[in-house]
Amino acid sequence: MGGSFKIGRAFGIDVKVHWTFLLLIVFFGLLAYQATGSAGRALAVIGLILGLFVCVLLHEYGHSLTAQRLGIEINDITLLPIGGLARMKSLPERPADEVKIAIAGPLVNVVLAPVFFGVGYLLGSSPFSATGFVSAADSAGQFFSFLGVVNVLLAVFNLIPAFPMDGGRVLRGLLASRVGPVRATDISSAVGQGFALLFFIYGLLGGNLLLVLIAVFIFFGAGGEAELVRQRELMRGLTVRDVMGTRRRTETVTPWHTFGQVLDSVIHGYQTDFPVVDEDGRLVGMLTRNEIMSAAHSPDRFSEVRQIMRTEFPTISPEADLFAEGQKLLQESGLRAIPVVEDGELVGMLTVEDMSQAALLRDIRKLQQRPAPWGR
Repeated sequence: MGGSFKIGRAFGIDVKVHWTFLLLIVFFGLLAYQATGSAGRALAVIGLILGLFVCVLLHEYGHSLTAQRLGIEINDITLLPIGGLARMKSLPERPADEVKIAIAGPLVNVVLAPVFFGVGYLLGSSPFSATGFVSAADSAGQFFSFLGVVNVLLAVFNLIPAFPMDGGRVLRGLLASRVGPVRATDISSAVGQGFALLFFIYGLLGGNLLLVLIAVFIFFGAGGEAELVRQRELMRGLTVRDVMGTRRRTETVTPWHTFGQVLDSVIHGYQTDFPVVDEDGRLVGMLTRNEIMSAAHSPDRFSEVRQIMRTEFPTISPEADLFAEGQKLLQESGLRAIPVVEDGELVGMLTVEDMSQAALLRDIRKLQQRPAPWGR
């Protein structure tokens, strides 16, 4: 996620913090200092916020470790002002797996809550003695009791069926076994966006900016993941070979082509990204639209391709899964076209435009598989 930096790694998963999280710490620290006039109390409140986000981190590790046990890789965990986000490399295929992953996070909080309440009780506090950030910093007992309350709230709030929150994912997993993943996602997304609107209105009326931000996150997150699931189902069973542009349809350039020649191909052709091959036909580079546009507005417009081409770029096999590998690689690389390589040789290109043909291809296949009318 942009704007995040790594702070550590555990269980093979990078832990990152978004820079806005630092603003949250400064905000509450200043708020506590203004309310009490004590630097020590302000530091205690900052410690409480850090403790809260340790609980959030453990919640996300609950999701992540469960996903790993089910064979799903985790990109990283990012801490944000509104909570945490564990990024999985792929969506769970089985509804039961999604339910297990979703429920694992709140279960961590369910386990942590009595532990913190117990520590707080031993230190002379009760679960109801700390009612806010500032008062929770009055003593060590209230500090731990407040973290206990926080974990109860994390468990309860995350189990609200507002997709893409944990409760919404549980709802989708339960529905998917009955109505299929796309319909289940559409229903869960609609429910989630309904909750988002309620949160947004309640947050505005109550002056709760955090709840407003959470509402925005839920609303757009629900819509975005619903579209992702539709694309996965649309591309299910398709490989890169099914949609890619073949070598015969792909124009290549050599390292010794001039920029002027490439620009002429762009103007009079349909390609804006070109594989670069040497005299033996080996793929040695990529010239993307970004390099072409940059060169057009600089002295590089007189250069040869070898001087402006990319030498580091991803490639993909024609037998790779179109959604799990093809679309993912295009998104992660930020490129509009990726060379398709088989046995070390360039066999074509996979482009963003090719991905849009998946819907048409599936419709054609369905028509081909449909039995012919009787009597013909």
